[in-house]
Amino acid sequence: MFYLRGEHLARITPEEISYMDELVLDFCNRNSPKPKERGYAEPLLKTAGYRQECEAFTAAIEGTNSLIYGPPASEKSFVLETLVAQRYQSGKNDAHYIYCDANIAPFPLLERIASEAEVWIGRAWTREHYLGALIEAFGRRAYPPALIFDEAQHLPIETLEIIRGLHDRTRRRDRPGCGIILAGSHTLFRDFMHPSRRPRLEQWLQRLTIRIQLAGMKREEVLELAAKAWGNGKKAKFTAQQEKMLLESCRVTDPYAMDAGGKPLAEMPTYYSSRMLVHYIAERKKAGLGKVLAEEVA
Repeated sequence: MFYLRGEHLARITPEEISYMDELVLDFCNRNSPKPKERGYAEPLLKTAGYRQECEAFTAAIEGTNSLIYGPPASEKSFVLETLVAQRYQSGKNDAHYIYCDANIAPFPLLERIASEAEVWIGRAWTREHYLGALIEAFGRRAYPPALIFDEAQHLPIETLEIIRGLHDRTRRRDRPGCGIILAGSHTLFRDFMHPSRRPRLEQWLQRLTIRIQLAGMKREEVLELAAKAWGNGKKAKFTAQQEKMLLESCRVTDPYAMDAGGKPLAEMPTYYSSRMLVHYIAERKKAGLGKVLAEEVA
């Protein structure tokens, strides 16, 4: 304590001061948050789903909460994670992507948020200490960051309430709190509305200003975007064989689709993945099969 207050100089020898300096420096080096290594921001196709998610992402930066849900490969993770990476690469550290494991507990979730936001958290702290450190760190910023929680269907109600606390407790009279995006499977919204959960999530439902249901790309959208990319801004024409290969390269099915009663559908819905389409176009480009990745690739 004397050392931290600078009152130690008259009490200990120069050798002891040097020893204390080394101990404090070692502690800071071991416990201070390290700069986060960010992934490469892949190109994004400007699909209808992309535009919807961009709207929610921009709103989150400004403090608005959103719920985004849809089947696998409907662009949720791909677009949101890439938007965060693009934001960081442009020199802005105001959006953080957090992946949620199945039934992730509050402690690991708060640690993950702190790691992404580069906030120091003590190892022996309680949950309230963790939460308080994040609220204090975000409060020192001109605007608190947007927090994007992917696979949010895994979050128990207790953990969801802690996330809501981050939004509510970082809000001030002159600015909104942390903007939150909860993204997950197509059961996410249904889980919020379930009779056994809704009464405990009413506060959340009041705060979810934007709700987006994604369905993946349709056949016509795939062909439209691919034609523009292949034609270097102009619409290219595909043969029947080229069209077939193009669609097969990014076609996916939803094995978890259910009817209104919660029963699996006899025929699984088919749609198309923008991530798979981007990779297919990139592979064709490397193979020298025409100029691609043109105006419709951000």
